[in-house]
This record gives sequence, C-alpha cells and structure tokens, in this order.
Amino acid sequence: MPLTFPSSVAKKVRLALLHKCNSSRKRRDDITVVDYSHGNLSSVPEDILQYENTLEELHLEANCFQELPKWLFQCHVLRYLILSDNELDCLPPSISSLTNLERLDLSRNDLISLPDNIRYCKLLTSVDCSSNRLERLCEGLTMLINLKELYLNDTLLEFLPGNFGRLTELKVLEMRATRMRLLPVTLPKLTKLERLDLGANSFIEFPNVLTNLPSLKELWFDSNKLISIDDSIDKLTNLTFLDISQNQLTELPSSIGDCKLTDLYVSDNFLISLPDSIVNLTSLEILTANNNQIERLPNNIGNLTSLVELHLSFNNLTSIPTSIGLLHNLQFLTLDHNQIQSIPATIGSCSSLSILSLRSNCLTNLPDEIGRLSLLKVLNVSGNFLRYLPCTLLKLKNLQALWMNENQAKPLIAFEQERHPTTGQRVLTCILLPQTDPSMNRHTSKNRFIAEQTIDYTHRPITLRFANDIIDEPRQLVRNPTPYPKEMRAFANILRNYHHNHQRQVNRSPPKKYSSSSNLLMVCDEIPIDKSWCEHINSASVGSMNSDPLCCPLARSHDDLLCSTSPLDDIERMRPDILPGQINDIDESKSNHSF
Repeated sequence: MPLTFPSSVAKKVRLALLHKCNSSRKRRDDITVVDYSHGNLSSVPEDILQYENTLEELHLEANCFQELPKWLFQCHVLRYLILSDNELDCLPPSISSLTNLERLDLSRNDLISLPDNIRYCKLLTSVDCSSNRLERLCEGLTMLINLKELYLNDTLLEFLPGNFGRLTELKVLEMRATRMRLLPVTLPKLTKLERLDLGANSFIEFPNVLTNLPSLKELWFDSNKLISIDDSIDKLTNLTFLDISQNQLTELPSSIGDCKLTDLYVSDNFLISLPDSIVNLTSLEILTANNNQIERLPNNIGNLTSLVELHLSFNNLTSIPTSIGLLHNLQFLTLDHNQIQSIPATIGSCSSLSILSLRSNCLTNLPDEIGRLSLLKVLNVSGNFLRYLPCTLLKLKNLQALWMNENQAKPLIAFEQERHPTTGQRVLTCILLPQTDPSMNRHTSKNRFIAEQTIDYTHRPITLRFANDIIDEPRQLVRNPTPYPKEMRAFANILRNYHHNHQRQVNRSPPKKYSSSSNLLMVCDEIPIDKSWCEHINSASVGSMNSDPLCCPLARSHDDLLCSTSPLDDIERMRPDILPGQINDIDESKSNHSF
C-alpha cells in the first residue's frame, strides 16, 4: 500500500526534496578541487569525469598509476595537474587538449621522454620532471614561452636543446644531479633567470655563459669538479647567493668582492686563504668555509659588518684577527678543529654572539673579555689545553651549555674559585680541568689497542684441559676434576703420613741437609721407597684422583723426591687451576684433622 501524506505535509516534502536536489546540483557545480593523493590506487577513479566542467585542480600523487585514461584529458578547465610519485612511463599525446593547464608535476615517475605536442599547453608556467629517466628534452618544451619554472633534477640529461633560449620568461631552472657538462650558448637569452641550480654534476670548468645572466640571484654550483672560478663573476651584479662547496678550488677570484653576496658557501675545497677583497662584501651575512686548508684570515675581516654566521672549522688557522671585534651582528662563530693558540680580547665586542665553538684547538686560556658576551648561550672549548677558566664566565646569565669535554654528561657543571698560581688572579676550576690533549689520548689508546692485538699467546701456559685430551700433548685443553672436600681430605692424609715417616727418619738418623719450602721440610736424600709404601698411598686416594695423575702428583721413583720444592709447590706447579688459597686449605687440613 503506497504511503500517503496529508496535503500540507506532502507540500513540505516536495519542497524539501526540491531543495535537496538544487543544493546537490549546486555543490557539484562548485567543486573545483579533487584530491585522490596517497590512496594506493591503480587506476584513476571515473568519478572525476562528472566534474569535467568545473575541475581546476586535481591531485593524484603517491598512487600506483601506470597509465592515464583518455577521458581524463576532457577536463578542459583543469589548471593544476599533480601526478608525482607514480609509475607512469609515458605521457599521452592527448595532454595537448589541456589548453588551460598552468602547472604540471610529473616528478618521481619512470618517464623516458615528453610528448612533443606539449607545446599546445601554452599557459604552462611550471613543469616538474625531476626523478625520471629523461635522456633528452623534446623541442615542444622549448615552445612554452610562458614557462617560468622548470625542474629537471635527478634525470639522465647530458645536454639541453640548442633553442633552449626561447624560454625567455624562465625564472627558476634546476638541473641538479644530472649528467650535464656543457650549457647551450643560447642560455644568456634567459634574461629573467633568477635561480640556477647546477649542483652535483660533472662540470670541470666554470661556464662563461653564466656570467651573462644579468638577473641571476642564486647560483648553486656545489659538488662538481671545478678547479677555478672565472674572474668575470663580478658581472653577476645581482648575485646574492653562491654555493661552490665540494669542488677542487685552490683559490677564489679577487673579483668576487665586487658582487653583492649575502650568502657564500666554499666548504670542502682546497683553499689556502680567502682573498683580501672578500672584506668588501659588506652585505655578506653567512660565510661558510669549513674543511679547507685556510691558514689565515684577512686582517680587515671586521669590515663584514653584516655578518651573522661565520663557520671556519677544519682548517689550519693559528690566530684570529683582532678586527673580529667589529662584527657586532655576529651570532654564530664556529672555529673547531684548527690550531688556534689564543683568542683576541676584542671578542668581547661581538655583542650579538650566542654560539661560540672553539673545540679541538690549542687554547691554553680564554680572555676575561669573554664575560662581556651577555647573549652567549653555548660555549664549546672541549679538546684544548685549558687549565683554568676566567671568573668573568659567571656573568653570563644566558649561558645554557659550557662544553669542556667530549664525554661531559651535563651541559653545565659546578665551578670552584681559586687563585692562579702565577698571576694570583681569581680563576675558575672544576673536575674537568686541566684539559689534556685529546689527540694524544686517542693516539695512546690506539697504540695500546694495537699492542694488545699483537701479543703472542704461543707460550702461554694452558690451565684448562678436557678429560679426554692427552695431557702430554702440547697446547691441548684438559679439564681437571674439581677437588671436592672428600678428595682433599684423602690428599691431606697422604701428606700427613709422608710427614710422619719423615719425622721418624729424622729421629733415627744424624742431622741431614734440609731444603726449606713454603709449607713443610723434606729430606733431600736417603728416603726409603718401596712397593708397599706406594701401594699404601695409591689406596688412600679416591674417586677420580686415581685416574688423573694431575690430581695427586705421587712420587714414583727416588728421583722424584730429589727436588728443591715441597709437594705443595708441586701442586701449585702441576695444578694451576687450584688457587693459592685452596693450597693453604690443604695445609691447614693437615694439622686440624685427626687421622
């Protein structure tokens, strides 16, 4: 039976259903962004097609797509298409139908090439093809005259097309970790290029075409094989960022001081010194020159008044110019692993300094002026030769860590005040002072380790043997039975009987020559040995002592007794597994037990 409503109720139901339909249609018409990223999808959902007239941004990254359906390119309004981190090996030629496309992300796929008809996507401003197997660029890509960002990192490209200079609107070009060695001569036509990344390639010479890029602001040329930098680098008048670290440079051109650099990275080269003209970089904020062979700094380094970070670790510096006190904006100063013998007192004028690291140098003292660094938070002086610290360190209220040893457990430790033995000045000391040369300690430890590894154990006495091994065979392991108390008592009986026989012989015969021992005296000659006495001794031993001659060293002939040691000494020699205390127990049991 059909469900019926009163007329008034039916009218309200029809109005509600109409409102729901209208609102549903309105929501569908308003959808412009669809996100199917990180869904582990193997095919593109067909639900996207119902938004073909309104969809502007589609996210399909981090899935398992191996191909794209043709109907996807019917979304003619699409402006952003993100297909990164999939398994695509080709891009369909129908990409040309997306005439409104502005951003295309194809990174982290298996693309070998791009279709030539990508040229019809004339509104494209950003293309990312990084982490693909691209070996060459199609001519159609150079026809995208509105392209502003092009990312070709981690590809197999060896060269760029000769007409690459058509991309006159290009501002960002990244080609890191490719096989690039040469640049096209048309590159200077990119007059609007601001950022160029050529790091981790195989360039041996600095390309001269780079000096003709008037708008260039950032140049990444690290991890190449550069031997020198062209003197014409001063033509890059707008250059503010330069990274030429991890190359084979032995010197920097003096013309570098005519640039407007704010960031300069020259670490991991073979620089012996920095050019004096570097002090003309008054806008320089970060200077990183770690892991070189720099022996000195320019005397006028204080002219770098804008410097905020100065990193010169792992060099051959022996001193710091006094002009460093003019660096009032300096916040980070790292001079680790050098040969610096003293710090100038002007360091106290670096009022903004918050981190000062002087680890592994040759410092014997710190200047009192270090207490004027009111903003200092971290001070690292481990690995030096400091005997005392200045009392002015107590004025550093913001100090959070003071490292004086590599194995220091806490960042701050308690200090004690005392008088300097020479100057009489008040100084600070603690359990970690004075410091020792850490390299010497490491060298000593290393030598000790090598010495331990070269010890010859060939003639080492063997004290562990197994019962089934042949005892007389050299270098065999034999485990002797453990002397239980019952066996020890029997052994003590043997010794006591031997001692009594010895006393009777002494009373019957004139004085003889004796040899002293640790536990008893024994006659050196004329001790009667007969078969019955040996049988009496053997019958007194019990258990495993009869089967193991090492447990009870019995005299089998007259020559066995003609020795300069007592039977207990023989035990110690023949039974190295018995401790000296156990031998004494045997001797005590001889006198305490009644037989």
